[in-house]
Amino acid sequence: MRRFAVPFACLLALGVTFVTAQQPAPPPPTSVAAEVNGFYTRIAGFITKSAAMVPEDKYGFQPTPEVRSFARLFGHITDDNNGACWALAGEPQQPAAVDTPNSNASGATKMKKAELEKALADSVARCQKAFSMITPANMMEPAGGRGNRTKIGSLIYNTSHINEHYGNIVTYLRLNGMVPPSSGGSAPDMKNMDMKGMKE
Repeated sequence: MRRFAVPFACLLALGVTFVTAQQPAPPPPTSVAAEVNGFYTRIAGFITKSAAMVPEDKYGFQPTPEVRSFARLFGHITDDNNGACWALAGEPQQPAAVDTPNSNASGATKMKKAELEKALADSVARCQKAFSMITPANMMEPAGGRGNRTKIGSLIYNTSHINEHYGNIVTYLRLNGMVPPSSGGSAPDMKNMDMKGMKE
């Protein structure tokens, strides 16, 4: 038995070394705009994944008549992105509104799911272009448009604003038995679901 003691002690020492070894910290963002863009990209990704996972026949769903439907939420977020980013992206005019008052009785916009998904994706690409135009030298310049926000301030506000609406989407998804992308993104078995361990 003694002949196994030394190898076992060596393996144990190696194991402790592996457990206690620390991974190097990721490098910090290269700029304020890059850091904000990291937040934006994450939340915009959750929203676009949500738009893809909601079935088209659920796009008209709204918990109460007083709040937006899935379709109008995605449309509103698209308009938020476009409003914050079109000028910063160097475009000559703001894209037409997607979330308009001409919704039908079920709360859905007249746009189909595929059209809304494309409009949303285009708006995210527009904001990514806007982020690419922000530099340490110009980030505190006026963004233009309504209010007196700076260029970086406008992108920070939009990131915060669409994050608020992702909270709405999370609730809508849960009410329809779907797991939000930030928590896994797959539909649960509603009959055998353990509600205690659910995130968000």
